Amino acid sequence: MDIIVLASGSKGNATYIRSKETTLLIDAGVSFKQIRTRLESQGETLSELDAVLLTHEHSDHTRGLHQTIKQTDAAVYTAPKTYTRIKKLLKDPHDHIPVEADRPFMFKDLIVTPIKTSHDAAHSLGFIIQEDDQRLVYITDTGFLEEKDFPKIKNADMYILESNYDVALLFDSERPFYLKKRIDSVKGHLSNADSAYYLTRLIGERTKKIILAHGSEECNNEACVLKTIDEVFESYAVKRDGIEFFVAKQHVPSKMFQL
Repeated sequence: MDIIVLASGSKGNATYIRSKETTLLIDAGVSFKQIRTRLESQGETLSELDAVLLTHEHSDHTRGLHQTIKQTDAAVYTAPKTYTRIKKLLKDPHDHIPVEADRPFMFKDLIVTPIKTSHDAAHSLGFIIQEDDQRLVYITDTGFLEEKDFPKIKNADMYILESNYDVALLFDSERPFYLKKRIDSVKGHLSNADSAYYLTRLIGERTKKIILAHGSEECNNEACVLKTIDEVFESYAVKRDGIEFFVAKQHVPSKMFQL
């Protein structure tokens, strides 16, 4: 698989994945023009798009969905409850393919397993994407990870995991208190410390790449994310040798990662 995080944060999210036989996006939260432009900046062209895996209906994940579907004829794979919130963005009901958490499905050469996340949305999802024996785990927009999902997501080759905010920066910010509590709740987002802690429990000998995603521009920064990773891994005596860490950005696409 080739993976590029095109945009990541509260102003828009989109991740490009290409396998030997298929091309897909996880979310289309920036304009189709931006999706195409950012891909081209990394030497890729969007000659075809087979599917959009949609995590949930919030605008930072769907802002470019209508034009993306219109321009490419890609199908949208998402939970039925999410579809009821975004169906006006699709030109045809047949553009939607319903998926269920914990029900893997084959998509050409990929095995895709949706997993339920905990967010203030109709039915938010993360995805495990497998090509041959390589696994990518993609989880953003969740207040916590369920213990029951750990066996499915342990020892993946690559993680794209939310690291949304630094707790001190969030509660020192000018945001209204209700919003701070919503973000810092089980239906909100993962903090840097949450994300780092989960990674100490999930990574294994196969894990080589970790992208920390969906960072807040106001209540987080790359230095904070990486410092927290260092501190938490050290406190749990977990080695990070041989693992590449990358902090995804809102306005600049990542390099291409390969599995």
